[in-house]
Amino acid sequence: MSAPDPRGRLRRNLLWLGGIALAYGAIASGPGLWRRAFPPGFEFAPVAGLPGFRRLDTGAVSAGSPILIGLGDAPPRPAPETLRDGLCGHLFGGAVGTGAVPVAYFTDVRCTWCRVMTPLLRERAGGAAPSIRLAWHELPLLGEASVMAARAVLAAAEQGAGPALHARISGGRLVPTPEALARLADALGLDGARLRTDMDAPGIDRQLAASRGLADLFGFFGTPALVVGRTAVLGRIEAADLDRLIALEAAEAATAPCA
Repeated sequence: MSAPDPRGRLRRNLLWLGGIALAYGAIASGPGLWRRAFPPGFEFAPVAGLPGFRRLDTGAVSAGSPILIGLGDAPPRPAPETLRDGLCGHLFGGAVGTGAVPVAYFTDVRCTWCRVMTPLLRERAGGAAPSIRLAWHELPLLGEASVMAARAVLAAAEQGAGPALHARISGGRLVPTPEALARLADALGLDGARLRTDMDAPGIDRQLAASRGLADLFGFFGTPALVVGRTAVLGRIEAADLDRLIALEAAEAATAPCA
């Protein structure tokens, strides 16, 4: 029998000690580093009334006060049965069947945490081979100014500038008023008169109503909120967890309810 190799034993001990140091450092540096070093498995729960969909609870949300929600001229929601019939189309639009994971993104222009989530989603939806396809849903829950801003964003989308207007409003300190939105439209090279007319068009009413109804179905009481493939996510999600979820949904795409 050959004698034990002391150098091999030393290497094993150093690796063992290094693992202990990594774990200790992750604990000492807070839960964020610990989660990145040792990410936990996802814990899903079914979404009531929506077979095939599941829920993942995550982080912070910007939720409107019950006193504010529903103020303004937001149209009534469609009946849930209307949305369940053709749910995938209402939820994802043309994002299904593109080879990338469909993601429905519910956002409020005035939502603080959406300013964190929006760049993450745009990054993953961009490039020559995007990992996701985004379907945007304006979900104004933070009062009348949010409703007005959502109408302006949807109206700007009719001129091909919805994301640009959304970014300019959410990224600054602009308080959405008709005058401020008109000035912003002019700065973006839009037809301001058309924008003001389109903001009150029946089509905008239908879009807002459908997004609010979908949010009700999934239990989204705040923003940001996502449906990533089959998984509903309420609140901010860390970039690493988002990537893991996208990869999981891509692997399970063939059995997803909106495959």
